Amino acid sequence: MSSILPVIDDKKSEKALIYATQLAYFMDIIIQDHSPQNLEHLYENKFLYQTENYSLMCEETDIPWLQFIPNRSLTDVDYAANLYAEIYRVAEYLKSKGLAEHFNVAKIGNKLPYYHIHLVFRKPQDEAWPEAIWCKENLTRNSDMPHKLKELLADFYA
Repeated sequence: MSSILPVIDDKKSEKALIYATQLAYFMDIIIQDHSPQNLEHLYENKFLYQTENYSLMCEETDIPWLQFIPNRSLTDVDYAANLYAEIYRVAEYLKSKGLAEHFNVAKIGNKLPYYHIHLVFRKPQDEAWPEAIWCKENLTRNSDMPHKLKELLADFYA
């Protein structure tokens, strides 16, 4: 009977496989402490809003880029469905405010072990187009973007 597991024939490859397995186990951590200070420290971006289901963070880039931080496991199907529905409501709301016509929603989680969902607004003339923004290093910093998005979302979260 053949195995679907990779054949490990050296110590370096074996260590890499063990590390990858351990890393996968520790990914998708649900943050319990949703204080703005803790989230800004962990995600290295800006806190915008908190609801009973998630916190909303923003990258300081020219490209409008939000992260939704769930406050419980998405194994609860109703919670997960409601969270993703809320993300799309936020996206449509911001589109109606003229932020951009196109957006991406993605759950990546390769660089941070904490569960988060990206909502990124894109335009053909943005600096990373058409590539994924998380593949481009050194995006242009814009410290005003969190303020702009917070103002645009004020009525939504009122």
